[in-house]
Amino acid sequence: MKKLILFFSFNFIYLQLYAQLINPYIQLEGGFAVNQNNTSMVCAEFGVSYKWLDIALATDYESNSLTNEYIGEINIFKDEGYNPDRTHNKEFGFFTYTSLQLVAKIDFIRLFTSKSRHSFKTGGGYGIIRYQEAWSTSLFSENSDVAYNLTTKSNFGLLGSFKVSYEYKLKPKLVLGSYFGGTYYPAVGLLIRSNL
Repeated sequence: MKKLILFFSFNFIYLQLYAQLINPYIQLEGGFAVNQNNTSMVCAEFGVSYKWLDIALATDYESNSLTNEYIGEINIFKDEGYNPDRTHNKEFGFFTYTSLQLVAKIDFIRLFTSKSRHSFKTGGGYGIIRYQEAWSTSLFSENSDVAYNLTTKSNFGLLGSFKVSYEYKLKPKLVLGSYFGGTYYPAVGLLIRSNL
């Protein structure tokens, strides 16, 4: 029984010391791509901080269909001949990607001082990405009434990311900031972080 009490006491002390050195956190990000129209990005990150280093597991989702609704419509005409004014088909295309990455970031301000409320971080990650795309084409000719095609593709792969962020500590466990970077298309956005 004494060995069991000593074992649990030792583990409790070890975990208390460990918790003081390594701080877990959750971070949420949202923004818009800088070089792709109507493309939004959201990201969730769960990690730990040790002095000036963050190591995390991040998942993000980027798409140009977050703010749009696409409806594919097919018109089939009988023997009335070709009339382009009667068609409502519009060509469209959209993509989404989802990734799961291991991320590491260095806080350059905390390299020199641990008492600042400001943080300037840069880092990157590497992981699995799933890219999905759908696009349509519509061909109208006098020989055929309506021709319409919808194509989709989906790929898996490995891809890296890069990100730069500025963060300001509002409270001991609450941080707000902004970032630039991402996985597929670079984005600018805001972040909120809660230290656990």
